Amino acid sequence: MNSKKLLLGGALLAVVPVSSASGAGGGGKGAAEDLIDMEAIAVPIVDGAKLQGTLRFRIVLEAHDAEAAAEITADLPDLRAEALATGAEFSRLRASPFLAVDAQRLSDELTEALHARYEGIDRVLLVEVAARSS
Repeated sequence: MNSKKLLLGGALLAVVPVSSASGAGGGGKGAAEDLIDMEAIAVPIVDGAKLQGTLRFRIVLEAHDAEAAAEITADLPDLRAEALATGAEFSRLRASPFLAVDAQRLSDELTEALHARYEGIDRVLLVEVAARSS
């Protein structure tokens, strides 16, 4: 099996438009102002002492309400640091550039970590994720 086939099998890209994530038109509780987009995060995928690749992901934070969204936006640098640490731990334990990323598990781990940091975060929406070899 050649490396190109492995690389294609190892990359998972899930894109969810912010408007559909907010429940637009579907009667969902979220509103666009309750969604906070975070810049993309990239963490290394390391196996032992060898750099295997990079795990890249982008998340949107769903706030409980507009007031929580304002507080989350003010604390975004600290929340980004927490997301980076959680992503690095996920990458260390569960990511490979040769396998599909378990997007549900990554989203769940990010939600747990960021909700523990600030209870106004209802959930973390993983809108992009990819694992690529270096």
